[in-house]
Amino acid sequence: MDVREGRIVVSENNLRVLMVISQFYPLRGGAEVQAQQLAKGLCKRGINVAVLTRHLKGLPRYELIEGIPVYRVIRTMPLGALWGMCYMVSVFLFLYRKRNEYDIIHCHILQGLHTVIALIFKYLFNKKVVVKMSSSGETSDLKLLKEVTLGSLFMRWVKNVDAIISVCKQSSREIVDNGFSRDILVEIPNGVNTQKYCNKTHQDRKKLKTITYVGRLDGYKGVDYLLNGFKTLLSKIDTVRLIIVGTGPDETHLKYLAQELEIQEHVLFKGKQENIAAILDETDIFVLPSLSEGMSNVLLEAMACSLPVVATAVGGNSDLISDRYNGILIPPQDSLSLCEALVELLNDDGLTRALGNAARKTVEDHYSMERITDDYVSLYSQLGS
Repeated sequence: MDVREGRIVVSENNLRVLMVISQFYPLRGGAEVQAQQLAKGLCKRGINVAVLTRHLKGLPRYELIEGIPVYRVIRTMPLGALWGMCYMVSVFLFLYRKRNEYDIIHCHILQGLHTVIALIFKYLFNKKVVVKMSSSGETSDLKLLKEVTLGSLFMRWVKNVDAIISVCKQSSREIVDNGFSRDILVEIPNGVNTQKYCNKTHQDRKKLKTITYVGRLDGYKGVDYLLNGFKTLLSKIDTVRLIIVGTGPDETHLKYLAQELEIQEHVLFKGKQENIAAILDETDIFVLPSLSEGMSNVLLEAMACSLPVVATAVGGNSDLISDRYNGILIPPQDSLSLCEALVELLNDDGLTRALGNAARKTVEDHYSMERITDDYVSLYSQLGS
């Protein structure tokens, strides 16, 4: 694909997609990882794709990342309402300047202010607008949208998109329940790089087993329930450690809780880690105790690595996991059930291998990034025809 600074060059297949997302690489949250992987996959297919995102201090306004043109030109001001106004104005100006260089605007995260502006270009310049709903439940994009100033107005406006992407069945139900037409609802789950996250040969550590959590440290992730369940687990099996990877507003509280529960010698807080594949290679059991989810990237990554997983039955977790076929589902906010599931896996090597192998097969069959990219190419083609 021929790309020059300042211009998105037309490809032979005539699919021209502009992705808009508030944050992008090197920031690596769930939405950012999915956007980067999808953009990379589209570039490999010869599709013209570019990314519009916020300006970050110290990073160039324009650069190519793995063949993806990235424009960091969305500006903000840390002054309350001026933050949103500046954001929307800079999105509008970019979309206007580049109006002849894209046909489809793909907005990542539904409640983003860029979706409001993208819809203006749908009507002014006949652009197609695709918006992705990234989370469900208590952290649902729709719930968050309703809570902002003029949220009810934005909600009515957003219903005019050409396609709304749902990553899981719970998100689909929320979309329909909030009055969106079923005709524009498209279910495309998140995907995972099955070459980077692959079937590892995990060594038998015999004496010491490792349980791992990876994710943000906030109240919606349920790590406090994990720590309480792990306290009970240690009274039954003490040859085990818990690794917690990630940062967030509850980090200090969770470290204090581990000390209060007197389990700090068995719990390792590793903070932010770039090489999650290496962390998973050290892991025997992966656990995700969330109270709310869309479709977890790291759960997909753990399953791709053939790990047995224990996850709460919320959001996309229930789509990914068939209980006791390719993982174990437990109720949210239930430390006892979490403990019992972990104890069972620690005591049954046959079960852990069977669940891990089935998890890998599930990902290969349904959630590889190649397959997900196919789904998006099909959607874009239908919108562009």
